[in-house]
Amino acid sequence: MVDSKVDLKNLSESRIYVDGVFDLIHWGHLNALRQSYELGGKLVIGIISDEETRRAKGICPIYTQEERAEIVMGCKWVDEVMVGVPYDVTLDFLLNTAKCDYVAHGDDIAIGTSGKDCYLEPKNAGLMIHFKRSYGVSTSTTLSRLIESLEFERFYHLANENHQAVSSDFDKALKKNEHELLTEGLTDVESARQLGERHVSYPRCRLSLNLLSKFLSNKDRPGQGKVVYVDGSFDLFHNGHVRFLKAARALGDYLIVGIYDDQTVRTIKGSPFPFTNMLDRCLIVSAMKYTDDVILGAPYKITKDFVKIYGIDIVAVGKYSDSRLIHVKSNPLEVVENMGILRFVDSGSKTTSMEIIKRVSDRIVHIRDNVTDRCRRESIHYKAYE
Repeated sequence: MVDSKVDLKNLSESRIYVDGVFDLIHWGHLNALRQSYELGGKLVIGIISDEETRRAKGICPIYTQEERAEIVMGCKWVDEVMVGVPYDVTLDFLLNTAKCDYVAHGDDIAIGTSGKDCYLEPKNAGLMIHFKRSYGVSTSTTLSRLIESLEFERFYHLANENHQAVSSDFDKALKKNEHELLTEGLTDVESARQLGERHVSYPRCRLSLNLLSKFLSNKDRPGQGKVVYVDGSFDLFHNGHVRFLKAARALGDYLIVGIYDDQTVRTIKGSPFPFTNMLDRCLIVSAMKYTDDVILGAPYKITKDFVKIYGIDIVAVGKYSDSRLIHVKSNPLEVVENMGILRFVDSGSKTTSMEIIKRVSDRIVHIRDNVTDRCRRESIHYKAYE
């Protein structure tokens, strides 16, 4: 939805400003960037500062503003990133600081630190563009799952005193994890009970192939160039993932990213992983500028046949990982190591998913109370669209 005062013909020559916190990045964030990019022109992204976020939402982000900026800059639809911007977008900031012609935002209302619409001035000036908000995904829902897992001590079997993954009864744990896949997050509510149905207590991804196709790269494989392959869960996507993809892509001419399916992640890491499902993770990885192709349901153990089928020349592995979480003792890289195509890359980032989980754990009480309130407000908002 475009304001009637916006000149559609000039959008391709304009600078369009989009801002946000972009914490615990999810496909909804990236879909907003995609839609803004398709308006035409240069896409300038403002990363709201840690302090402004605390003032507006009552809580500091899990990722620092620099980490959030690095992730967003890795998105293939982004031209520029501004770090540490204010929550409220004034006309002076839009035109003179960001030097942009228009501001774009989802079709939901955004309340700023003043308690008013944070885009009020650009709206009144006819410089506001709305795109469709992505429903069924939010930072709050991911945080809710993290908090639930921490409070119910579902990480108890992940590490011992030597920081090695352990499980006294892995088969039993795996069966429990598979059962949780079917029941986790489901609660009876009166209306659903009367219909004999189950009700999902938090929004889930409802992914269409049409949306997926808009995220995928159309780049053809190089005729003589080197094909690089990496794999992983890419759960709780962070700046370390972005740096790793960038470093791996630099090894060749075409980067294929293999993403483990949900059951594989649960098998190798245990419950409560993964926190985001495979399709969600696929969209995030596909939106990165370094990704040329994605393989869904990639095998944990790479075989010679797999290498041959996909024409892989190099298999890249990061120096830092959550390897201490892995239950499976076999070496999944044994074959490619023997083939002489394994390369270790140092992305320069020591960030791992477990570090992100620890950040949540260290502030769990404050985060829980804040997220509970945000989820309640989001639930009310979603119901308005039913």
